[in-house]
Amino acid sequence: MRFFITVLSLVLAGWTHAGISVQDDSGRRFEFSSAPLKLVSLAPHVTDILIGLGVRAQVVGVVDDHESRGAHAVSLSGLPVVADAFSVNEERLLALRPDIVIVWAEGTPVTRIARLERLGFRVFVLKTQRLDDLARQLEQLGILAGQPALGKQQAMAFRERLRLMKQQYNKGPRLRYFYQVWRQPLYSLHGGHLLSQALALCGADNILPAGKIAAPLVAPEFVVQANPHIILFGKDDAAASRAFWSRFPSMRAVRDQHLLVVDDLRLARPGPVLLDAVEPLCRQLQPWRASATQK
Repeated sequence: MRFFITVLSLVLAGWTHAGISVQDDSGRRFEFSSAPLKLVSLAPHVTDILIGLGVRAQVVGVVDDHESRGAHAVSLSGLPVVADAFSVNEERLLALRPDIVIVWAEGTPVTRIARLERLGFRVFVLKTQRLDDLARQLEQLGILAGQPALGKQQAMAFRERLRLMKQQYNKGPRLRYFYQVWRQPLYSLHGGHLLSQALALCGADNILPAGKIAAPLVAPEFVVQANPHIILFGKDDAAASRAFWSRFPSMRAVRDQHLLVVDDLRLARPGPVLLDAVEPLCRQLQPWRASATQK
């Protein structure tokens, strides 16, 4: 028995320090001879995934995720900050000597990626164009983090949750909505955005078409003419937004009092947590869908 335990320990140790081979979404393959890796995450949802994989100790630097911009030394999750939405602290990043820097293509300028690579960092690029991409990223990050089995398990759970949400909410009358990102000037999200895809699971369709600009500028007249069933906006600007849209009493969303305050910070997180924020909205919209009259 003692011999068996010794052999098993050696095998497990071998697995722990096995090499890593994984391809990013730009098509490049990354090879590492041993694990664990020192990881830097330049996307808040990537940080969430890594923490969920149980490898917090491997994350040596993250992007700042505070609401207000400032010189924050640690993120909301308590990890060292090496960048914000506008810049990277190159000196701090160089001192950390990470094995790999993980970026989100939709939220990281190509010039920043190129600069990181010129500095000698290995940059792992993730692209999120469809909700299903998040499951693949769980698998990719699971491999990078040395937790391939857990990453695969979480990916399967995510895919199953997507399937169940489609099955539960995607039948019946559909609503049309306008999602307000910013009030003055008025910005929204295009119809192919990840959040638009998530809200489509709830039987709600964006009045804006899919487009290349993630957050297009919108004229209020366009919204009035589109006459959505619902207008959604963040809690920090709720009172002013209600007053703004109440100027258009003939619009269906105003007439039916469907001006909906949402947790825009959670909805803006393009990771698995997005479904946690969207599913309560699905439930909230169900009675409104039942009484909606499509035009």
